[in-house]
Amino acid sequence: MAADRRCDTCERDVTREDAIRTKTMGDLDPAKWQSLCCPNCGRRLETVFVGREG
Repeated sequence: MAADRRCDTCERDVTREDAIRTKTMGDLDPAKWQSLCCPNCGRRLETVFVGREG
């Protein structure tokens, strides 16, 4: 089972599978990084590496 992330805005536990994936902000390469957001309120929960190294 995937670890839950806790949304502090709507006080909901969100699994990685349920999270909405969006492009990152700033200079991060969107092919390598994604933001995981709460499906209930849209708050960003975590930015994760999704690309391959090397």
